[in-house]
Formats: sequence, C-alpha cells, structure tokens
Amino acid sequence: MKAVLIRTPAGLRGSTPADQEAWAKFKRKLETMKPGKWLRFEWSSPRNGAHHRKMFALLQLVTENSEVYPTVEKALVAIKLCVGHVEPAIDPRTGELIQVPKSISYEAMDQEAFDAFYSAAIDAVLQFILPQMDRATADRLMDMIVEGWA
Repeated sequence: MKAVLIRTPAGLRGSTPADQEAWAKFKRKLETMKPGKWLRFEWSSPRNGAHHRKMFALLQLVTENSEVYPTVEKALVAIKLCVGHVEPAIDPRTGELIQVPKSISYEAMDQEAFDAFYSAAIDAVLQFILPQMDRATADRLMDMIVEGWA
C-alpha cells in the first residue's frame, strides 16, 4: 500500500482521499499490531510535483512530434538511452553488451538527481529526437500541455 502524505498543523494527512484512506488503514494496522508481529515499511520524499508534470509534458511533446516514439513509454526509453541513464548488461543470447534503462521513480532518484536528469533529458530531446525544434518552442509547447491538464 502506498500513500502520499502531507504535514499539516493537525498532523499527517493523505494528499488525496485515496491517500488519506491508505494512511488511516496504516495507522489502524499499527495500533492493532500484536507484540512480535513484523511489518515492512518503506518511505521516500516525493519530488516537486510541478517538475514531475513538466517531465511528462516533455514525454508528451516527443510522442506528438515524433513518428519513431509514438508512446510515452517508448519516448521515455529513448530519452533514458540518449541521456545515458542506463546500466550495462550482457545479452545472454548473443553475449553482446546492451544498455538497460534505469528507473526514474521516486524511490530511484531524489529531487536533485531528477533535476539533473530532466535538464539532460531536455538537451537530449532537442539534440537527438526533435532536432528541428528550438528550446523556446519546446518550453512553450510543454507549458501548453501542462495547462491542458489543469
């Protein structure tokens, strides 16, 4: 179970109704746990939400302006490869060295690492994927995409 929590003057609260429900279930679980019971717990600090939306706007920009990367998933893989956000691995069928894209999930990278990835991603998109587009146009189009989601 996952939930995004926010600190309020009254204490921790879920950031959405679903998150609040998950938080309430977790608190009940803690209160009713018997001594000696085990519970696995993980936590992370979410990244800047507006910045996260800009990344998805960049992915949308690629899908809308590229015939090669028609889905967000394919656009993200292409960007990770261009940026070098990969782990080398050996293909067991051929013995060749291949590049496997790494995760950019909240758990995999903090805001500082995401800032660096995002900056490199914009540069990579404009250099390798959409070289016909300039930075000002890309920024304007991404702002329009984000505004359309509001």
